[in-house]
Parts: sequence; C-alpha cells; structure tokens
Amino acid sequence: MNAEKYIVRLSDEERQKLETIVKKLKGTSQKVNRALALLHADANGPDWTNEQITQRTGLTARAITNIRKQLVTEGFEAVLHRKQRRSSAVPQKLDGLQ
Repeated sequence: MNAEKYIVRLSDEERQKLETIVKKLKGTSQKVNRALALLHADANGPDWTNEQITQRTGLTARAITNIRKQLVTEGFEAVLHRKQRRSSAVPQKLDGLQ
C-alpha cells in the first residue's frame, strides 16, 4: 500500500485516455511521461510508490509528487496540459503604431 499524501484515483474514462496517450505516444514527451506516472500511481490500479515510478519513467520523485498534487488540487486536464503564459517572455520591439 502506498503512503503518499496525494492519492491518485482515476476514473475508467481518465485511465482509458491516459492509456491511449501512452500507447500511441501522442503528445509531448512530458505529456507521455506524466500519463505513464499517473497510470502507475493510480490507487485503483498498480498503486506504485514514487520510487518505483521513478525507476520506470526516469522522472524525479519530486516531479511525481508534484504531478500527484496537481491532479488532486487542479484536476485531470491541468496535469496533462502546460500552463500558457499570460504574456510573452520577450516584449515586442514594434507595435502596430510604429
């Protein structure tokens, strides 16, 4: 049994979506690794520890803890998709008026 603070419980629909991402390698490598980590961390499935998931995926234990936390606090879609910047990292040199 896993003694993690954030327990991952996936619905059948979520599990199926993650399995599709992993099977087809659909999306970025970050998305595939996160999907794989969630599948292994599922309390209704394998319920692996962070150390076991680290060995399987190559992610750090801290990253796996963050993935678990994000799933519990922000939801399923937030884990798979990166946050978008509100503004560009580099300000525009020219605007439409120049």
